[in-house]
Amino acid sequence: MRVIRFRKFTKSTGIVSFRIKSECTVADLVACLASLVDAFACLILLFLPTIPAITGRCYMRLLDSIACIIVYWALYQRLRDTRPTWAELGFYPLVLGTLFLMGQNLLEESASLGPVTPGYSTANGFHILLELLVTFTLPVGLAIYAWLIATSPQLRRWLGFMMGVQAVLLFIALGSFSFVFLRLSDFVSSPLFTVYAIILSVAKAVWFLSPVGKGKIRARAERQG
Repeated sequence: MRVIRFRKFTKSTGIVSFRIKSECTVADLVACLASLVDAFACLILLFLPTIPAITGRCYMRLLDSIACIIVYWALYQRLRDTRPTWAELGFYPLVLGTLFLMGQNLLEESASLGPVTPGYSTANGFHILLELLVTFTLPVGLAIYAWLIATSPQLRRWLGFMMGVQAVLLFIALGSFSFVFLRLSDFVSSPLFTVYAIILSVAKAVWFLSPVGKGKIRARAERQG
């Protein structure tokens, strides 16, 4: 934790004292690194289909999920100081949704590796179950954390609006509204959404390095006699 104090002398009323407290912990640095790893994994997945070694996609999916969980944990560390109950309610859907999404992605990647998939009906039913679990966990957790960040004056609130857009797009893409918003669903499944995920991951890295304004600006005037 770093505390910066400085004083400003005014012409008439005296001294105005400022106290700004900024915090950049080890967890923030780890989350910044994890966000960059997440962006790198998404970038690799964006260009990996053109590479013959398609088996590497499974490792990139796994790396992406682990990095996301680390980022969500670091977000929880910051948000629990503002609204601890809501921070905890949003953390568990985020972690569970990420694990469900990881299982769904790994199931898709493993099914695409072999020309014949045994037990297709069972695998398809399990895939549908995972998709439903992701739909009602991951977008909910993202929406809660987006709301917490956007309504917390102590935090840099621009990240909350970016996460809110991601939560809406994920819910539309995964939920039952896909057939209504067909064009938007196509956008979510397109490489453009992956590019947005990369931009959001880089934005999270910058956000974790940004100072947290927990201190209040305190002014006191001393009238010179």
